[in-house]
Amino acid sequence: MVDFLLNCLKPQSYNHNDERSAYCEIFIPMFKAFGNATKKLNYVWCEKKAKDSDYLWLMSNNFKREKGNIKLLDGVGRLVDKELNYLMIESSGFNNPNTISHTLNDSLKNMKTGSDNLKYSLSNYRKASFKTVKKISVYTCHIIQNKMTLVRYKVLSPSQWQVVECRSASVPTSFSGIVQYTGVFELFAFLLLDIAEQEAIFHQLELETSGLVKVPSDETVAHHLM
Repeated sequence: MVDFLLNCLKPQSYNHNDERSAYCEIFIPMFKAFGNATKKLNYVWCEKKAKDSDYLWLMSNNFKREKGNIKLLDGVGRLVDKELNYLMIESSGFNNPNTISHTLNDSLKNMKTGSDNLKYSLSNYRKASFKTVKKISVYTCHIIQNKMTLVRYKVLSPSQWQVVECRSASVPTSFSGIVQYTGVFELFAFLLLDIAEQEAIFHQLELETSGLVKVPSDETVAHHLM
């Protein structure tokens, strides 16, 4: 809230087509506060690779990546306990006259990034139950103007993946819109509850992968997806 106050006292508005300033001043402090206060997420910021998905290039025998195919993100949040990518953040700009085309391209990037990082998480638990691994979630957060939209990626069946918009919230930039913080707080509460659920799921997956919980061979991830 202190950061919100400081943003409201800003002497002039953000320039047109200034993607980074609004993102760094308005959104990064909120995600950083959430990660540090809960001690659940570590972040890297601004034009970073979601490194876990690099291994997918090796699985497809694509050993030479073209520069244009390397997708850089505005933020990547990793689960502290598992060191897995959990939340990928992309900003499509603030007061950008090309918002529509930029947003469409970033939406496709988010879908690719979310599915790639989910694939990597699944690949760590080939001996585990497919029923359990279907509960793994990864998220992308797409920021357009002052609105952020949280999208979840999960496996629905061996042939279907599920992409669902879970929450959206507008971040106020003036005192008159302060009630909008209700949606912002609810979005982060949703993430906190999901992280707790994911921790329990990963614990179960570790038990199944280690053999402490028996999984029939025809019920494993390898049987259904490999």
